[in-house]
Amino acid sequence: MKENNASITQVNPRKKTNSEIKIPIIVAVSIACAVLILSVTYLKVVLPMLNPVLAFLHNPAPDGKSNSSVELGEDDLFDPDDPYYSRKPEVTPAPTPSSGSDPSATPSETEDPTETEQPSETPTPEPGEFRIEQAQFVHASEMVFEEGTKNILLLGFDEKKINCDSIFILNINEAKKEMKIISVPRDTYVPHSIATKDELKRRKIYDSPGIHKLNAVIYIGTYVIKYPPARFNHSGIDYMCAILSKLLPGCEIDDYFYVYFDGFMDIVDVIGGVYVTSPENMYTDTGELAIKEGLNKLNAREALFYVRYRKRLDSSGHDTYTGSDNWRKLNQANFIAEIMTQVITKENMTYNKIIDTLNVLSKSLFHSLNASKLSYYIGVGNDFADKKYTVYSYVIKGYTIDPFGDNAGYSQLD
Repeated sequence: MKENNASITQVNPRKKTNSEIKIPIIVAVSIACAVLILSVTYLKVVLPMLNPVLAFLHNPAPDGKSNSSVELGEDDLFDPDDPYYSRKPEVTPAPTPSSGSDPSATPSETEDPTETEQPSETPTPEPGEFRIEQAQFVHASEMVFEEGTKNILLLGFDEKKINCDSIFILNINEAKKEMKIISVPRDTYVPHSIATKDELKRRKIYDSPGIHKLNAVIYIGTYVIKYPPARFNHSGIDYMCAILSKLLPGCEIDDYFYVYFDGFMDIVDVIGGVYVTSPENMYTDTGELAIKEGLNKLNAREALFYVRYRKRLDSSGHDTYTGSDNWRKLNQANFIAEIMTQVITKENMTYNKIIDTLNVLSKSLFHSLNASKLSYYIGVGNDFADKKYTVYSYVIKGYTIDPFGDNAGYSQLD
């Protein structure tokens, strides 16, 4: 009897094994179902929402290919013996603009480069006092880029998408809650290294009008020489940043934005037009009034006309302007400062608005942003929208030179 009872209560080894693996199988199946559901949700819901953001965050400017054998480094950018390469040893900070300064005053192109403007007595604004000052002219040697500030290079390209039509640097001083919009003359003479000059001669473009200007630097860095891609992995833009750091000591570029004319118009369209204060009436070459003096709401095409306008035509369509490009650069600097208050707002910082905006701009706006950088700039943007920043605008002035006798209109920075 005892043996029979023992045989009855004995556990079947197969049943024991099945019971031990039953729970793990259920867990595995549950996890697989959860992964399947999450995958479908990601593909159908999350990914479509993220695609515009991902496209924006991975949208660097396309680099070209150079077949040149000329390789340059950071220590071989300029020809030290170039007769037009000079730099004042002393650096005086750019004067703080006063609210009563005349933004339309054009500097003399023949003034003594050793003269330095005296700093204004304008006091530092109190915290929370939001101001956007009118642009004013300064010498290159007066621009000081403080340590710890951010420098964003803003490049606007012409319709041929080769040369820079506009070159700006946005300097952000988060500690002082200040922003500087700095217009750099596209006509700035660049004293290229001897190796670069020799390569320009070999390609028979050394004497091409304007080839030695700053606005041709990206073309040269991309197609004429081999400048090793550095921070931005773009030979032309990295070359431009290196040249700017030589022309404007202390200016180390942290990020860039690179936009074509159609991209500029996209920006205006996205925000539904912009309000701009014109310093005077602007006429077309047929004498038609295009933009009236004072406040105007401009659509995309009108805004492009405004930032490119330089002839100062009268009501008969005759050119009355005998100056350089300085007047247009003033208008552009003031334009950027004015539309910043319309673009960087709490309303435009909403998730849906940002997604819509980035989706449009990714077609013609290239940049160096990534996710971590974007979060930083959103923080700065929120502070700007809360009117915590004071914005100053500067136009760097130079001295007209004609190094090649071709009347190309070069500007020499001091």
